[in-house]
Amino acid sequence: MKLILKASVTHLGEPGEVVDVKKGYARNYLIPQRLAIQATAANLRAIEFDLDKLKAAAAEKKAVAQALADEMSQVALRFERKVSDSTTGALYGSVSVLDLADGLTAAGFEVDRGEIHLEHPAKKLGSYDVAVTLAHGVQAHVKFKIVGEEGEEAPVPVEIAAAAEDIADVMEAVEEAAADPEDQYPDFNAKPKSDRDEDEEKKPVDEEIDLEDTV
Repeated sequence: MKLILKASVTHLGEPGEVVDVKKGYARNYLIPQRLAIQATAANLRAIEFDLDKLKAAAAEKKAVAQALADEMSQVALRFERKVSDSTTGALYGSVSVLDLADGLTAAGFEVDRGEIHLEHPAKKLGSYDVAVTLAHGVQAHVKFKIVGEEGEEAPVPVEIAAAAEDIADVMEAVEEAAADPEDQYPDFNAKPKSDRDEDEEKKPVDEEIDLEDTV
């Protein structure tokens, strides 16, 4: 069924656009909500006069949605769950879309669960970022963190821990070299100390001159 949109509809179109949708969607939602009208020749002519107003109204509503998204993106939700394996951070339970919706509601944001894009429930300790689609296709990005009931944090990956140890070893070596400038900048032309001692012993001793013998 072809309709003319009177307002911006997420994943469908903007005011003035002609769209083709299923009859049920049109008759049960779009038309009753005054989001669209049937695409007749008379309606096409009539909407041309209101198109600028419709677009201006849509832009204003989108700006409101963007302001809400910016505010929502500052939210950081925190959930506590019982840990089943501290080495992997696995949980007995999980954090689902319903948990996120309840958390956002508690923070003052009314959202529909269908607007939260969490593919699978979160089942491990750690920090997450989830997209929330608001009106006019505007998206917010909400952060949430899962910790253990006793304050356990997500385990550090073995690769990262090993890299951190390597960096610490390098830094320690640099600090030791800096503490002894002679070791840091050696004189490659200088002889070892043992060789220098032998050279000192081998130096000829000047003969003492008896002044009386020279008279």
